Amino acid sequence: MAKPSNEELTKLSNEIFQKLCSMGANPQDAKEIVQESLYRGFLNIDGIDSKSFRSWVFKVSINQYYDLYRKNNRYPVMEFDDHYLIEEDQPENIFIKQETKEEYEQVLYKLKPLERTLIKMKYEDEYSYKEISEHLNLKESNVKTYLYRARKKLTELFRREQ
Repeated sequence: MAKPSNEELTKLSNEIFQKLCSMGANPQDAKEIVQESLYRGFLNIDGIDSKSFRSWVFKVSINQYYDLYRKNNRYPVMEFDDHYLIEEDQPENIFIKQETKEEYEQVLYKLKPLERTLIKMKYEDEYSYKEISEHLNLKESNVKTYLYRARKKLTELFRREQ
C-alpha cells in the first residue's frame, strides 16, 4: 500500500479527533487515541487495503475509545474533597457553626413571618413547592414568587450585616 501523505494524515487525524470529542472523549484522551490508532495503522499498513486505511484507523480509534470508556466506568475515579479532612467535632468548628447559625437566625427574623416560613419550609424542612403550597393554602406559582422575593431580601440583609 502507498503511504498516505502528510496532508491526508493531518486531515484524518483532525476528523478522528473531532469524532471522538463529539462522542464524549476529553481532548487529551482523544489525542492519545488518534496517535495510537495511527501508530497501529502504520504497523499493519502492509495488511490493510489502501482503500480501507481511513475506515480501518477510524474503527480502531472508536474501539479504543469504547475500551477506555468501559475501563473508566469499571473503576470510577473518586474525587476527594478537602472538607472531609476537617473534623466536624472539633470545638472550633462547633463554635463557628453555632455562630453562623445565630447570625442566620438574626437575619431571618428580620423577614416578614410568611417569608421566614417559606424559607424554613423550603431549605430547612426541604419541602417541595407543591407541599408548601398545600400547607399554606397558596397557589404554587405564588409560593415560587414569594420565595424568590424572600431569598432576594435575605441575601440583601446578609450583605448589609457583613
